[in-house]
Amino acid sequence: MGHVDTGKTKLLDCIRGTNVQEGEAGGITQQIGATYFPAENIRERTKELKADAKLKVPGLLVIGTPGHESFTNLRSRGSGLCDIAILVVYIMHGLEPQTIESLNLLKMRNTEFIVALNKIDRLYGWKASRNAPFIKTIKEQSKHVVELFNTKVKEIVTQSMEQGLNTALYYKNKEMGETFSIVPTSAIT
Repeated sequence: MGHVDTGKTKLLDCIRGTNVQEGEAGGITQQIGATYFPAENIRERTKELKADAKLKVPGLLVIGTPGHESFTNLRSRGSGLCDIAILVVYIMHGLEPQTIESLNLLKMRNTEFIVALNKIDRLYGWKASRNAPFIKTIKEQSKHVVELFNTKVKEIVTQSMEQGLNTALYYKNKEMGETFSIVPTSAIT
């Protein structure tokens, strides 16, 4: 869920190995979509992370909702169908109107979620490191890029606090359940 042009469909395209986003009218999602990811595909796609987490479900059904302001009803329906959500935020724009609307829908339904801080490749000077874990990629960035990233994260943490939400980068989050995790993402790098 999230505002228009935050990269929700592009992220799904990256994971699925598809190109749905380019076929949408004006590149804007206009319907609810669903994609099923079997557990084996999830393990394969995340093997670079070398995480020791055990997946206790047969897979994940991902429901994609449109971000344009005209589709409030579809976001409301989509948020009512999920057990967990991903709130997609464009790093350069922060919390935009439909992001805040989506956040309020999730809070109203007591839905657990993470924040995908998307399009990190748009940070000026970002060096791509295809499919590498974020911790490895951020270490390869220049001092300027790291400072810009940290500034943008602080802005989004502050905006989240203004909405009554505690957030932290996933690798710094010491209060799971109390604080929502921010996961930096990019469909491009």
